[in-house]
Amino acid sequence: MEKAEIKVMYDKDEDILSLFKEGRKAKLSQEINLPDGDMIVDFASDGLVAGLEFFNASNYFPFLDNAKIESMKAKMSVKYGKNAIIIFYNVMASGKKELSKEIVISPYSKKMILEN
Repeated sequence: MEKAEIKVMYDKDEDILSLFKEGRKAKLSQEINLPDGDMIVDFASDGLVAGLEFFNASNYFPFLDNAKIESMKAKMSVKYGKNAIIIFYNVMASGKKELSKEIVISPYSKKMILEN
């Protein structure tokens, strides 16, 4: 399972929370439409997950309204399968309850990402 140092950014005006792996740049992004707001999975040039972006982030993370952004921390790990990936993430803010979730991305094709 791949793990890395995670940076957290939150744009309060746009209500977008970004989690991204330090030093990784997105080559390809996949938008996922979800009931609470869209989510984008960013893939790096090696086909591995580089980050996540949550639109309407306060729907996913209710503590964002009164959290100190600079105190926020996150963890993310990714389990890669033949045709799917599972992304585990948790976000913490000082004095707030930690939120842990997972999302399954299927189908997933590393070859397709590398070819784009």
